[in-house]
Amino acid sequence: MSKRDRPTGFTLVEVMIAVAIIGVLAALSTTNYQIYIERVRVARAVVEMRGLSLHLQTILINGGTLPPTLASVQLSQADPWGRMYVYRRISGAPPFLVRKDQFLVPLNTDFDLYSLGADGQSQPPVTHPLSLDDVVRGANGAFIGLARNY
Repeated sequence: MSKRDRPTGFTLVEVMIAVAIIGVLAALSTTNYQIYIERVRVARAVVEMRGLSLHLQTILINGGTLPPTLASVQLSQADPWGRMYVYRRISGAPPFLVRKDQFLVPLNTDFDLYSLGADGQSQPPVTHPLSLDDVVRGANGAFIGLARNY
């Protein structure tokens, strides 16, 4: 056969290898993209919660009392996962609803503010497996971040 008579193009094996490589690269990039998106959601929740916390602390500093709900002071908003932020005044709240650290000491003395995180589930101790992805406010606002980092 002369060079002109040979068929041109890719063999089936070459095409299958190329498709397999593209599939592996797509799987790796999709996983990394999802991790990146989750980090961005957590960062957004931290910023929003810091703003909500500062607004509520301003109410206290100006001699007011904490509102019963965020909606009563037009602060009700959804977290990056589409659920409403959870807010509770500590005074008068049942002890089993107050967020606690690994030693079962309340995270705050004024109010609790947190997001349920990606899974939408939570328990009062921040060390509970359902609470590790929550974005919490602790130490009366000195800490705002993932419960697993508290």
